[in-house]
Amino acid sequence: MSNTNNNKAQQKRMSKIDHPQGLPPLPLIGSSGPVACSTIRLYLAVWDDLTPPQREIVSRHVQSCDLCKKEQQIMSRTTKMMRHLPDSEPGAQVDEAVMAAIAGRHNSRPQTTPLSAIATPRSQSRQRRSSLRLVGVLAAAAILILAIAFSASTLLGQHVQAFTLPANVSWDNYVLFSKQTMTNAHGERYEVMSYHNMSERMVNVETVMSGKIDVVVVADQQKALGLDMMHHVAQWDAQEWMHDPPLFDLAQLRHDLGVGSATYLGKGTFQGKEVYRIRYQNGHVLLLDMHYMPVNVLPQADGKQEPMYDTIQWLQPSQVSASMWDMQVPGNFRMGQLPGYP
Repeated sequence: MSNTNNNKAQQKRMSKIDHPQGLPPLPLIGSSGPVACSTIRLYLAVWDDLTPPQREIVSRHVQSCDLCKKEQQIMSRTTKMMRHLPDSEPGAQVDEAVMAAIAGRHNSRPQTTPLSAIATPRSQSRQRRSSLRLVGVLAAAAILILAIAFSASTLLGQHVQAFTLPANVSWDNYVLFSKQTMTNAHGERYEVMSYHNMSERMVNVETVMSGKIDVVVVADQQKALGLDMMHHVAQWDAQEWMHDPPLFDLAQLRHDLGVGSATYLGKGTFQGKEVYRIRYQNGHVLLLDMHYMPVNVLPQADGKQEPMYDTIQWLQPSQVSASMWDMQVPGNFRMGQLPGYP
């Protein structure tokens, strides 16, 4: 709910920021994907004409997007090269050729040319210089546009085509165990331990705050049973205790990569091992090992690059007790209300 309110507030602020005529509105801060990146690159191309608020939004995106950062560097280098190009003047041979052409053209015309229409050699030289300078500027601008277009298409081509999930990759034969240490609004720490049965689409999530809370939720795709282990209270519809986003849904990941709502960032290293990096629209970066199995997630919040999970481990179903998926209310539990989430 807070994210929705933040987005609405941000959209309201963004609506007050003018955008240059002919350009689309700037994307929301934190937005990613091909649409956001293509808009940001349009604004990079007119950087000198941007207002301070516009520059701040563009800069924040560039800082979080490796691809747009490379594009900015290319534009900056190209602009510097164009500024250092020397002014060109036509040589003597060019002057003679132009004058001869003008003289020949004049002599071939039977009609009389009014005196006012005849340009002096000095004015002709100025006109030639002006024309040549204009041609030079237009040629330089064309080179700049082609360089930017080529670099953008090359980077985007690498970005889209360099990574695909092989068709034979599957997570369905495993149980994913994850452990996460979290902090509530009062600064109290608690642990969340989850077992995801990938083939059965079932989860077992236990939330523990020492001496205060111990709640287990077992859920499938239809229902969720919550068990307060400290007070022996059971409650159905306990989905609020299953706070994990669907980061480990392979079908959804394939879809997001296909439509561009998930972005491949290239390879990196995590805990000394090579990983593939994929950024979701919310800014979280999923790390996959060389066998395309998730090894952790980097949150987008503060840029510290601390992993979201203390542990991620892929288990064989035989390594997990069948009782983990039992959705029967224990005989010593009474139906009631679970405590509030930490």
